[in-house]
Amino acid sequence: MIMSYFKPKVQQPQSAANYIRTNLEVLAKDIHPIDQIELHKQTGEMVYSTLADKAMLAHKLQNSLENTSAQLDLEKASSMVKDNRIKSLEDIIIELGHDPKDAKGIKALMRKKEEDIVALRKQLKMPPSMHPKIADVVQQKSKEDMMDLLMRLNERLSETK
Repeated sequence: MIMSYFKPKVQQPQSAANYIRTNLEVLAKDIHPIDQIELHKQTGEMVYSTLADKAMLAHKLQNSLENTSAQLDLEKASSMVKDNRIKSLEDIIIELGHDPKDAKGIKALMRKKEEDIVALRKQLKMPPSMHPKIADVVQQKSKEDMMDLLMRLNERLSETK
């Protein structure tokens, strides 16, 4: 059985303006002093809680602002370094006679530079006996040894005369 006779006489409120607002007035002299004390205590606690929450929020926002500012400074420095790097690479490309707008030439140049970097990294990881300059050092050492040997032979020859 459907109760069709229970229908609202007022439309369902759609916005805050549709609600009926009621103003109540209570005089302080009508409130018992103990209730007034309790009301002041609760009001003070609510105000303190609200102030503490807002102060904590302000402190968190200040820390967030400082962190964001520091991050922005780091990003600016990083951007400046990247811009300087790009400028120096453009200067190198122009210096080598390549057109900066020629993508194939730039890619080839970058590939060559990357290969050079890979080769240098491999050399850095080589043991000292495999260092590319070791052959020059050994050759120089053998030349010095040969010169010493020639000098000693020359001295002996001069002594025997």
